[in-house]
Parts: sequence; structure tokens; C-alpha cells
Amino acid sequence: MANFVFLNLPARGHINPTIPIVNELVARGHDVHYFTAKGYREIVESGGARFHLLPALRKIGNGETSSPEPPGDRQLALMPFLMAYQSTEVIPELVAKIKALRPDGLVYNTLGLWSRLIGQILCVPAIAFRPFHAPRGQRSVVAPFASDRLAKLAAASDKELERLAQLFGTTSRTLHDLLSFTENLTLIFMPREFQIGGQSFDRRFLFVGPSLLEPPAEPWPFETPDSGNLLRLYISLGTLRNNDPKFYQTCFSAFDSSDWQAVMSVGERVNLAALGPIPDNFLVARFVKQTALLANVDVFVTHGGLNSVIEGLYFGVPLVVVPGIREQHVTASRVQELGLGSVLQQETLTADVLAAATKKVALDPVVDIQVKEMQRLTRATGGFKHAAEAIIEFTAGTSVALNRRTPL
Repeated sequence: MANFVFLNLPARGHINPTIPIVNELVARGHDVHYFTAKGYREIVESGGARFHLLPALRKIGNGETSSPEPPGDRQLALMPFLMAYQSTEVIPELVAKIKALRPDGLVYNTLGLWSRLIGQILCVPAIAFRPFHAPRGQRSVVAPFASDRLAKLAAASDKELERLAQLFGTTSRTLHDLLSFTENLTLIFMPREFQIGGQSFDRRFLFVGPSLLEPPAEPWPFETPDSGNLLRLYISLGTLRNNDPKFYQTCFSAFDSSDWQAVMSVGERVNLAALGPIPDNFLVARFVKQTALLANVDVFVTHGGLNSVIEGLYFGVPLVVVPGIREQHVTASRVQELGLGSVLQQETLTADVLAAATKKVALDPVVDIQVKEMQRLTRATGGFKHAAEAIIEFTAGTSVALNRRTPL
């Protein structure tokens, strides 16, 4: 049996799709070691993996980047520069730990620059996964830069990457080289038809669709005689950027009528008392079993995280997307292009606008046809089982090709 090492960034939306894959690999008799932040130990171990701590990324001169607030577009754009700059501090220790585990394959998040370097240093078969929606083209990290500070950070990052290569006796690669590099197998958690320019992706990219364990069906939480005549609505801003009382109050105003029954998930940071009176037709919870709930709803109001959008489509639910960061705007645009729902902007959102758009999406027969077809395509991708099989087969085949090379 094989021994796999997963390396992932500390975000539930990035970790969740990997857990069913881990579970499947373990069920087939393989060992899995999983490196990520300490806050995710429980979920990692629930999948049957052995947890290992991944060092946190630091802000230069300001300690770790961990913060009560999730990173915005600017912070996300800086990540590859910071990871390259800190590579000589972090990677030697990680290489030693992972080398001691004698992995047959590495499975890593494409946003994790350290992981790309570790796979190349150890000469181990590597499989990437991409838990986000983005255009095919790589973002440029070469001059001209937006500021002198960024230009200096880019130069310092490349210098540290050169030092790392000298330390391990490997070929020196710039940050641009690393971000332009594509593994021979990259897992993508959506159907090809949903990906922007999906037909242009070659055989290195495997569209496995949603990696989820479908839970047993649960009854709709409202039990009223007229429930069957009402529109059932689910509202969620995901798990990271969900501390938005104003948005939740807008939802109360938009759907406080006899037409709706609404379940709203608000996360752990919102002060529930500060939201004001909760309408009788609302159920507000810190967390819900999203995949159990979606089978019951007529429309899903979402922030546009890829996992949430694809899960909604898996259950055939039309979407109203209210995106925040750039990645969510990209996914929202795709929803609109494919006729799978509507996109609303946070800056102009009002209760009337939200109510009208949501009712239109829920009752539009054309949207229903488009969503049902995307549901069919989404369910045909194979999910976590397809991903696990691909990892096993790729690792076995690549190991044969690498067996003449001596890992460091």
C-alpha cells in the first residue's frame, strides 16, 4: 500500500474537498499524512489521516499572518511573494519531516508555493489540486510591478529561492517559473463545462467535480401545513467572510413575507442578538449541514465560493450570488454566463433588489432547465472516488519513471 502526504492551506473551503479523498484512500488501505494549520486537526483526523502542523505564513516584520479577519484580494495577491521570501526558513524543516515519512506521492494545493518546491526537491510524484475558480492564464509576477515595495519584495523572493536551490543542489527557479509550472496531474473540483475556457485544458487537468460525501436526506426544518406552497430558501456567506450583520438584516427584510421559508447560516463570529428580531419564517443557525439541506431548497443565496456553488448545482438548486472577493466574482460571472442564476453586487444590494432577483431565479423555467443540465454534468464527474483512483494510478506510474533518480 502507498503512503501519501497532503499539504494544504488553512481554509475550510480548501480543506473540505480533500477529506472525502483522504477517506477513500484510507479505506483502500493507504496511509495518509496531512499537513495544515492546527485549527483543522479534528477535520483532518476525521478523514483517517495523521495530522502534521504546517508552519504559518508571516507578515514581514509583523509575526504570523493569522488574523481575526480573513485575507482580502490584496493579501491573497501577496501570498506567493511572501511564501517565496520565507522559503529558506520553512522548507528545510518541512523537507526533513516529509522525507522521514517516505511518501509515495505528494498531493498539494496549487496556492501552496512551499508544496511545489518540496515535491521538486524530494523528487516525489506530485499531484496538485485547485479548490478555486480562475481563468486558465497565470497571473504575472514579473515587472512592471504596481509599486516599488512589491518590486523589492519580488527581487528578495527570487534571491531566497536561489539560496534554497543552492542549499539542496537543485535547479534555481524564479517565482515566475514556479507559478507558471503545471504538474502532470491537477485535480479540479468542478465539471469541465463550468470552468472558464474548459475545453482548452489539456490532459494534465482532471475535472473530478464536487468532492463530497452525500449525507442522508434530512427533512426540511419547518413543519407547517402550507410548507409545500412556499419557496424554500437557503442563505449562506460561507465559512470565512461571513461576519456581515448588515447583509443578514437585508435578508430579513427581503424575505419577511408569507411567500418564503428561509434557513440562514451565519457562522460563529456574528452577534446574533445584534441582528434584531428574527422573522418567524426564518431559521438562523451558526452552522448547518449544507449538503443535507440543499436537497430541500428552491433557491440558494450564496457568496459564490466554488464549493458552495458546485454543491448547489449538484443538488439542482438555482443560485443568487452576492460575491465579495475577486475569485467569487469570477465564479459569479460564470453562473450568470451559463444561465444558472443571478448575480447581485454588494454595493447596490437592497432588500427589494434581493427579493425580486431571488423570486425570479426560483420561478424561471429557463434557469431550471440550465441548472438541471449542469446538475447532470456535475454528477457525472466521479467526485472523490475518481480523484482517489487518479492519485493512486498516477503515483504508481510516475514512481516507475522516477525510480532511477535518487531523492535528496
